[in-house]
Amino acid sequence: MRLLTIRLASFRTIFGIDLRTLALFRVLLSLWILIDLSMRARDLAAHYTDFGVMPRAVQLDHLYAPSWSFHLANGSAWFQAMLFVLAGLVALCLLLGWRTRLMTALSWVLLLSLQNRNTFILSGEDNLALLLLFWAMFLPLGARYSLDAAVSRHKELAENAYFSVATTALLLQGMSMYFFSALLKTHPIWISEGTAVYYALQLDYLVTPFALWFRQFQGLLTGLTYYVYLLELIGPILIFSPIFHRTLRTLFMLAFVTMHLAFAVFLEIGFFPFISIIMNITFMPGWMWDKLAAALPKRTRQPVSIWFDRGCDFCEKTCNILRMILFLPSVPVKPAQEDPEIGAELEARTSWVLTVGEQRLFKFEALAKLVTVSPVFFPLGWFMGHSAFTAIGDHSYDWVGRNRTRLSRVTARCLPWRSAPPRFGWLTQIAAGASLVFITVQNVSTLPASGLTLPSAFVGARQALGLYQHWTMFAPYPEMTSPWPVIEGELSDGTMVDVYKGREGLADFEKPAAVSKTYENYRWRKFLSNVEDQSYEDVTQVLALNYARYLCRNWSARQNGSVSLTNFVIFFQIERTPRPGAAKEIETRTVWTHDCLG
Repeated sequence: MRLLTIRLASFRTIFGIDLRTLALFRVLLSLWILIDLSMRARDLAAHYTDFGVMPRAVQLDHLYAPSWSFHLANGSAWFQAMLFVLAGLVALCLLLGWRTRLMTALSWVLLLSLQNRNTFILSGEDNLALLLLFWAMFLPLGARYSLDAAVSRHKELAENAYFSVATTALLLQGMSMYFFSALLKTHPIWISEGTAVYYALQLDYLVTPFALWFRQFQGLLTGLTYYVYLLELIGPILIFSPIFHRTLRTLFMLAFVTMHLAFAVFLEIGFFPFISIIMNITFMPGWMWDKLAAALPKRTRQPVSIWFDRGCDFCEKTCNILRMILFLPSVPVKPAQEDPEIGAELEARTSWVLTVGEQRLFKFEALAKLVTVSPVFFPLGWFMGHSAFTAIGDHSYDWVGRNRTRLSRVTARCLPWRSAPPRFGWLTQIAAGASLVFITVQNVSTLPASGLTLPSAFVGARQALGLYQHWTMFAPYPEMTSPWPVIEGELSDGTMVDVYKGREGLADFEKPAAVSKTYENYRWRKFLSNVEDQSYEDVTQVLALNYARYLCRNWSARQNGSVSLTNFVIFFQIERTPRPGAAKEIETRTVWTHDCLG
């Protein structure tokens, strides 16, 4: 009788991350930063300058000590644009894997500074991205598919499997978002009633047109409620299971990814689904990369080698970088002088040499052929092989050949050979472990049953480092009101105008077909919802006041000195979500009355 043997995954396997996965994590995180900066730049003046809705003096009054921001040093548009460009260049360097650890740290610093410039437009997306960058500083993101790896002389980190305290912390951070969110979902609409998704999809100011159609299927909404709740509660435990580890990790990683794709289809919540998917990608195991590599087409069965001119520092680095970019790690890069015939041809043609079997290729033709050998970029090689490209390519190659001494000096300074790996020693791991304890204590403190109150020093450290943890994703229940702004004003000549839409005539109080489309973008939605929320508080409505002042300034700037805006009233239409089957009601609330001349 054969006994069933169950193999348990080791702790290192469960909490380790493949170096190729870390490389993908680096690339996607860099792309997210670049996209985020591009999206924010659309409202650079409105959201980040003293001209806009959040002058520096106002933001400073609402920053928790000891929060900080370089962006608060100057309120002009040129200064903010300069910091945006700097952050973009740093993110691009991180994408390429150039001085990876330094660029990761700088990206984290610049992102934290940017977020603290205007905290009233932030969402869970920003919180999670900042945390991922923080943990990335403790990890060798540049060990694979990077410029750093291409110019590395050392043999360490030869294995793709990588384990450290920091990998453990990153994976636990990712799953804590779901687990503590599930623990905070205490309202009956999640557990006993199963109506949470119904209420979420009734938030017209937040849902997509597709969700407006989909929410008619009440049975599906109930099933999705229990699915989301159980996935968030059980998934973070089973994804670390040592039993059936490979199956369960793959299953739950894909389940979380598809959940966030569904969020993107149903809800206008910015890039939160995509930064969450980037976090989920960190669970991609090494065997998936091995399977993917085996599935990629082999473009040639003949041996391929790249030959460079010994002593040309720029030439050798370029060959290594090409091998890395084209996903050809097994292709050897050799000095041409090792083979007398190839060395002689290199000298005669003043060109690098690519050998494919017995075939020898030179200059741009060699590059085009190497691209066709790539399992990923081979279609590009077909275009590069066209005669029109070859002539231009050879001319460019000749220019490089004439200037390779100068280029070698540049690369020696900007891209030096790395003789030792970046250090992620015991001090780094202690810091990562302490930070893991720090965020765990904070997550536990968010549970009402814990009774844990964080001391002021703890809160101060959290604010300084941007390690905020409070995962209230529709917890304890979704919002029950859906607001959208209506702003009616008067010009100096007596003309009535719709200030929010920037046109003449009375403002329209009727509900639009797609309420979510009345907001310019998700950051404006967040800011304006904060304006509406603050109007319920028995305090000075700072956000409404400064938004109103911005509207006056912006109207004058757009009209270029013509008829000015004199006064207006900010209303919000508030649609309350009823119980299933009941009719919706809309309330008009006057939030702020403003005189531009006062």
